[in-house]
Amino acid sequence: MMDHHTKGKILDGETRTSRIIGSVAFHFPPPSESLKCNEDDSNLFRIVSGIRCAMPFTVKVATSTKLKEEDIRDIVMHVFDEIESTLSNWNPSSEVNKVNMLKKGEIHEMSPMLREVVVASKEIVKITRGAFDPSIAPILAHYKMKASYPSAVHSETSSETGSSSVGASASDMDTSRRQRAIIEVWRELLVQGYSSDPKDVKVSKHVKRLLELSQWSSAFSVKDKKFISKKHDEACLDLSGIAKGFAIDEIAKRLPSPCYIEWGGDVKVVGSHPSGRPWHVAVLKPRSLCEIKRRVEASQMEGQVGPVFTLADKHLDEEDSSREYLAIIELNDGDSVATSGDCEKIISKDGKFYSHIISPKLGRLLEINETTLAQAVVVCQGPCMYADAFSTAAISQEVPSLARAMLEPFRTYFRFPLKDFLLYSRGGPRIIRLSIPGIEPKELREKRFQSHDAAKVIVIGSGLAGLSAAIEAADAKAKVLILEKELKTGGNSAKATSGINGWGTNTQAKLNIADDERLFERDTHRSGIGGLTHPSLVRALSTQSAPAVHWLQNKFRIPLDVVSQLGGHSARRTHRAPPDEHGSPVPIGHLIMSTMKAMIEKHYADKIEIRCGSKVTRLLQKTCDDGLKIITGVEVECNGSCYEEFADSVILATGGFGSDNGLMARFRPDLLGVPTTNGKFAQGEGVLLGETVGAHLIDMDKVQLHPTGFINPKDPTNQTKSLAPEAIRGSGGILVNSDGRRFVDELDLRSVVTNAILQNCSCYQDGNQEGPPFAWCILSKSSQEIFGLPAISFYKDKMGLFEHCVNVKELSTLIGCDESVLRQTLQDYSNAMKVGNCPLTRKHIFPAELSENSTDLIVARITPSIHYTMGGISINAAGEVQETLTGHFGSHRHIRGLYAAGEVTGGVHGNNRLAGNSLLECCVFGRIAGERAATVKQQHKSLFQNIDSTESNWVPVVLREVKNTDEKYGKNTLEVRFNLHGALQHSGLDVGQFIGLRGDYDGETLQGYFSPITRPDDEGLISILCRVDDKGGPITKIFKSIRPGSIMHMCAMGGLRLKFSNGKISFNGRQVKRIGLLAGGTGIAPMIQIIRAYSDHIRKYGDPAAATTTSSNQQHGLNLIFAAEEDNDLAYMKVLKNVQKDFPNDFRVYVKVNIPPLGWTDGVGFIEPQDVMTHLMYPPEKGDLVVICGPPVFDSAMVKVLRRLGFEPHQWFSYSEQDVVSAKD
Repeated sequence: MMDHHTKGKILDGETRTSRIIGSVAFHFPPPSESLKCNEDDSNLFRIVSGIRCAMPFTVKVATSTKLKEEDIRDIVMHVFDEIESTLSNWNPSSEVNKVNMLKKGEIHEMSPMLREVVVASKEIVKITRGAFDPSIAPILAHYKMKASYPSAVHSETSSETGSSSVGASASDMDTSRRQRAIIEVWRELLVQGYSSDPKDVKVSKHVKRLLELSQWSSAFSVKDKKFISKKHDEACLDLSGIAKGFAIDEIAKRLPSPCYIEWGGDVKVVGSHPSGRPWHVAVLKPRSLCEIKRRVEASQMEGQVGPVFTLADKHLDEEDSSREYLAIIELNDGDSVATSGDCEKIISKDGKFYSHIISPKLGRLLEINETTLAQAVVVCQGPCMYADAFSTAAISQEVPSLARAMLEPFRTYFRFPLKDFLLYSRGGPRIIRLSIPGIEPKELREKRFQSHDAAKVIVIGSGLAGLSAAIEAADAKAKVLILEKELKTGGNSAKATSGINGWGTNTQAKLNIADDERLFERDTHRSGIGGLTHPSLVRALSTQSAPAVHWLQNKFRIPLDVVSQLGGHSARRTHRAPPDEHGSPVPIGHLIMSTMKAMIEKHYADKIEIRCGSKVTRLLQKTCDDGLKIITGVEVECNGSCYEEFADSVILATGGFGSDNGLMARFRPDLLGVPTTNGKFAQGEGVLLGETVGAHLIDMDKVQLHPTGFINPKDPTNQTKSLAPEAIRGSGGILVNSDGRRFVDELDLRSVVTNAILQNCSCYQDGNQEGPPFAWCILSKSSQEIFGLPAISFYKDKMGLFEHCVNVKELSTLIGCDESVLRQTLQDYSNAMKVGNCPLTRKHIFPAELSENSTDLIVARITPSIHYTMGGISINAAGEVQETLTGHFGSHRHIRGLYAAGEVTGGVHGNNRLAGNSLLECCVFGRIAGERAATVKQQHKSLFQNIDSTESNWVPVVLREVKNTDEKYGKNTLEVRFNLHGALQHSGLDVGQFIGLRGDYDGETLQGYFSPITRPDDEGLISILCRVDDKGGPITKIFKSIRPGSIMHMCAMGGLRLKFSNGKISFNGRQVKRIGLLAGGTGIAPMIQIIRAYSDHIRKYGDPAAATTTSSNQQHGLNLIFAAEEDNDLAYMKVLKNVQKDFPNDFRVYVKVNIPPLGWTDGVGFIEPQDVMTHLMYPPEKGDLVVICGPPVFDSAMVKVLRRLGFEPHQWFSYSEQDVVSAKD
């Protein structure tokens, strides 16, 4: 990560453009002289430094390794020698130059070193689509050759004017002719090969021909990753864009850990820093155009003859001491960082500077100016040669946004994922950093946490949701008490075996697994059809899935390195741990829970207390001044006595009710007596605790039967079953009934497989007792190997759940079916596997071979068992427990002080939970609820302390969710909700006041102004209405890309500032009786807020216009005319109609659309004076106020209409015409 809090940081080194290195949200670190570099390293490291190939290097090896400095230097120099003899284009006898001297079709057998670099280069050429291309050498050599004639440029003016010396010698005339010829070459080639316009793709025909020859696909052929040949004689290989990184990797391989290697601005670290801190590397800011010009002049004074200049290094060290840093990069074991810049070599032409870098796609040199990309820094979790190649590819893109678009996919779609990048252009400056959707930058999170005091948080339950919530709350300054009714922690989480889902994880990237948000969310929604999979909750689950996996990996060192594709999934995304050193399986749930508990005991003993054997019997609550309740603590039963424990927040993390006959009888009586995989502790107490205080329950009848609960042949009637992990079927296990026939795609959804067993399989017979329907699960030898032989041994030999069969005949005897039927079943399966599709079950994924000739088979009896309860307490995307609310703008509101996470909640999984989403849900929403509960004690009641517009008033806000604005209309609009810093905090705004919102996109700060639709006294959130089409402006780019957890900045601005107090409505010191609203498009936003405030007002005090209006036909106190260009611009139509229905004497709405849809029955066209007279208010009266909001042209037109109808200027407010109006009573 890029860490800008650099005070007191000790640097291990710097990265810059190789000496072969706009946004208001970007904060530069302190200048280099204020930071310490290599302090006390002499005590921790043996350091070797020097210069090789004109580039400085520094190598540090920990003193604990006992390696001597001369040994380190010998290793380093030996690698450099190998690199020069193999990969250097400057060494005439190097292996790469031998390749370049080959004739077309000649074959060269590569050395291991060249082979590794060439294979990697070929791979990067492909995945960057030619942005990195080592075969660009011919065109680069061409430009260098033409630029190597200094007289060509310096003589261009005199040659064009025809000037020559009288009586010149033949030699002089010959030289003059050569100069004129060179000038023509410059005109033909260089003028069309130099450009500052990214859209200008003009190059000469000769350059185009060279470009076609200078592409990997047309230049070289590699066979068997061992032999290389040229496809044409001019093909030339230049590996300088990757060789430096490879050399660093080679040195790292040969040195003991921990060590640090830096050469020419590229860095790799291995192992942990001996001091215990992370490794720190500073990124130097590239030189300005003025500095480059001065350095070119200095190079000329030192004897360099242009137009190609290598910037003089004579005073480099002195200048670098005061140069600015762009960032401080934090590196961990195995990380590499590489930097490419535009000013290693400078070509001067016609008063402009050009870089030595060529765009492989356009075949031209890059101009050094204010707008083009000046520096690309890439951090890679893997070999430095890949970081080197990616930074080279990025700088060749010229435009920062194009470089970002090229690099971003490699965060998740590459086996050596990019950990970070920084792209810099001088104008602004414009700086683009890797932005992971839904991740709040560390420094902003720390700043946000400064605004609240430490809270006391009680967590009920100690499964994964409970411990995740506790740790996150403690990290947010809370004092946490965990109450667990059992005598040990873990709950059902400790029994989990399948793993935890996550898309876009580092593990997926390293395994080249392609997965994305669309697939994950589609799979989750599709699995839950028939129940509620709330889009906001599923989006939060999806966005935070990779961060959750990485949190477990990085914070707790849990090795989630094995990834499987389970039933219902479109990709491999379920993470679990590999077998231990003995090859035995590692139950992932138990590993996670034991590791987290150990972390709490070791590092959180002063922040988190765990009390086992403590059952919560009641939630304590009190009624606030506004009549709403707040949870204040719990009643606890322990060792036969009861006591009360008070807290600022309570989190329910008690799990489901899979073993509770009471709730099951109440909601799913048909499942009474069905086996369960749950522990007997899964009694659903949290659901009952929440219900008692008014929590809304959803999907309580949605209970998942896992298709494969083991039937133990020695104890077949036991109601508690051991779970046959999903991975058994994911490894190739097939299901047959007692007739020996397959009947389902084993990798389909759990609900589908379960129903297929219930419909196609006979009941288990145990003597005179009849058990539930069951199937036989068969694993071939290859399936057993995929699943893991130690794991198979555990289930077969230790637990006795699998039985071994030598062949199909023996298997058929055990099953009790006809051998020929079973053989035909296995033969059909084998044939389906060969073509990749099963016509019977539509199965298309076949993990392992299985046929009628298979031997060494194992088989187990399995039966559907109650596994998970999808229903439970309703929560929002902030983990706040919801109660039912009668209202038009929302059916729920949060219960103050109460939060929930995990299986105790509902609304995430719908009718059927997707395998692997249980642990994920616990981790994601446990963390969300933990932080939200911990930040409840805000130091300020309102988010905005100063509601006047000031630059210092910009505060960071976290995105909660994005929602549609209407079921039928409003396709161009979205409601965007942000968390206030605390769940009980208000915005501090007035009714009608708008806010500024800004964020970064591609290194630019985009800003917009929006009217909240939430009321000023709404707790914990602020919502805005925005357009998401082209009419919404540049900031729509951010709205389309941000995800739950993302950060934007918000500021209180101007606006209407309407006051509702003491039964009166006032504006600008004047009492208001009637309000008319004229809204155009998304100008409906402030009107929604006014309608909400007015609705509350008349509930309490009645309609202020009812008793005072003198108009005989208009008794409404609030009237709205809503105009839009088309129906896709409308929003909240259903809500508005419902308000009018419920308040017929107080509110009415009239809608006009210029381009109406089919079947439209309301107004058509633009708002006319007659519309105002009929549907708004007329004639104007003393207590009238008309609010106008829409595009400026709309506001202007409406003002003209009001003037024409006799309204006075003080009787209207136009958002476009007035910026800030103070509201005074």
